[in-house]
Amino acid sequence: MNLTTRILRSRKEKRLSQQALADLIGVSRSALAQWETEMSSPSLENLRKMAELLEVSFEWIATGRGNQYLTSPVDTICDTKVDDEIIRTLNRMNLKKKRAILNVMKAMA
Repeated sequence: MNLTTRILRSRKEKRLSQQALADLIGVSRSALAQWETEMSSPSLENLRKMAELLEVSFEWIATGRGNQYLTSPVDTICDTKVDDEIIRTLNRMNLKKKRAILNVMKAMA
């Protein structure tokens, strides 16, 4: 599996649009589209951000080696309805608000 496939697969597993992931990383949608179509490659810093946001290992997304998923704490609960609502709400926000929310989320993690 090549880098573009790993990026696309991980983004779709998280049910994020190109625009939503691009906004979270801090790049344009067209930049992300180019990464997913082998027209260009993300910087290491953008790969690191992407791995963190998509909750996959940096080694896996960058090279295809190792485990795709990070081990999660036993008490982590997946609530798809809540996740979907968060994503829908984020998609309606402008970039400034999304960055503010991301900073709050990072502070809480």
